[in-house]
Amino acid sequence: MKERISKIIHNIYFLPITVAIVCFLALLLLINLYRSQRNEEEALRMEYIARTVEAETYETLSYQLSKTHILEGHLIETGGNFDDFGPIAEGLLKEPYVRNLLFAPNGVVKGIFPIEGNEPVYDLDMNGQGQGNLEAQAAIQKGELYMAGPFEMVEGGLGICGRLPIYLRNESGEREYWGLVSITLSYPDIFDNSPMQHINEQGYTCRIWRINPDDNKPQTILETEKTVDRNAIALSRQMALFNSEWTLDIAPLNPLLSSIIFTFLLLANIAVSTLVGVGLYLNSKVRRMKAEETAAQIRLLQEQLEQEQTHMLLSQISSHFFYHTLNALQALIVLQPDAAYKMAGDFARYLRFNLDSITAPSGMGTFKDELRAVRAYADINVQQLGDRLKMEYDVPDIDFDIPTLTIQPVVENAILHGIKPKIGGGTVSISVQEMVAYWQVTVTDDGVGFSPDSTDNSKSVGLDNVRKRLSRFDGCYMTIDSQPGMGTKVVLRFAKNYDN
Repeated sequence: MKERISKIIHNIYFLPITVAIVCFLALLLLINLYRSQRNEEEALRMEYIARTVEAETYETLSYQLSKTHILEGHLIETGGNFDDFGPIAEGLLKEPYVRNLLFAPNGVVKGIFPIEGNEPVYDLDMNGQGQGNLEAQAAIQKGELYMAGPFEMVEGGLGICGRLPIYLRNESGEREYWGLVSITLSYPDIFDNSPMQHINEQGYTCRIWRINPDDNKPQTILETEKTVDRNAIALSRQMALFNSEWTLDIAPLNPLLSSIIFTFLLLANIAVSTLVGVGLYLNSKVRRMKAEETAAQIRLLQEQLEQEQTHMLLSQISSHFFYHTLNALQALIVLQPDAAYKMAGDFARYLRFNLDSITAPSGMGTFKDELRAVRAYADINVQQLGDRLKMEYDVPDIDFDIPTLTIQPVVENAILHGIKPKIGGGTVSISVQEMVAYWQVTVTDDGVGFSPDSTDNSKSVGLDNVRKRLSRFDGCYMTIDSQPGMGTKVVLRFAKNYDN
């Protein structure tokens, strides 16, 4: 009798405890996968922000410092004389951020434009000690353009200078060192349009700094309004700018947020696992007390579980897109209610089309229905990406039958893998042409492109699925033309009369 009672107790407790432990471990694995995915996404976002800031900073400085070559060209034409450079200087000084232009034969300043306000610079010897002179001497040694600064200028204020050594041909035709030319840019005004000012809005902090060669101490060059926590730097990269080396650091604005979320999910996991165990324990007791009723309940629970599993599978469709859209809706509800209302409508059309397509018995739909879903998806991405995404449609008012989910994945692929990774964004175009035996839909983008022949290319997985889907229908096929850096063109052809 005691053995029987012990066996009953064992059966009642063993299964719930075992299931609770398995449930806890399974949910813990999912939490870790979520955390890993979140960290990966955050790393990609920070890498994109860093590359954007670096590219914009380089383009700004490159455009301004390249003006030193105008001074160089004048000296080559005049054989080293800069007395009549005034008219050219007047035009250059009208450019934003240009503070002054210097001619320094043998490294000693003898020509200043404008002279007014820059008198202290005259006779400045760049071969000696002084802020910015180390870069000037390095430029002479290397024979290349060097950037100096930011530093305190002799004439007052802060500036960034470009030092370019000049070599002229002597009477024997040999290159001979003439001296230096220099352009001074107003700092920090030159970075007024830097993307740095919008980084806090994206949830991150950023700082650009360098080791000042004059005192070997760290010097901040650019920084977001909310500064970088030195103990929370998540990404640090070197920026080589005209023989100068700057460092860019970026970190999450709220570094504790991920830990808080992980802790919350862990506690939720414990609660869910406990509830599962308790529920299973109670279910076991009920099953022993009412065998027949419990059997019916089990069958009902199994049917519900199958339905829930089906819903879970459907909810995985474009999970990244769902996640970002819901986050965007949350922000727009407060900031732009009208935009949030439109995005909610677009999101609903997108979901309805995908669900209807999955359940379509013949696998067929209409071009207009799919185009509505494409527009809804594109409008959501335009709201999220802003000026970085432009959509163009050359579509007449027509309709025809097509296999479902064949155009939308192509457009999604163009936006996700073509435009989003490209600095500055780009354009996706959709056009339709009627041929004698088929309809032709062309989707083009000027994004980063890819190699269709690659055997390991995640960018072409969605297109391969479309190709397989089209292969089920006679007279329907797809061609792809893409090269890295040259964008992508996908042509879909749908037969006017075919059998599936």
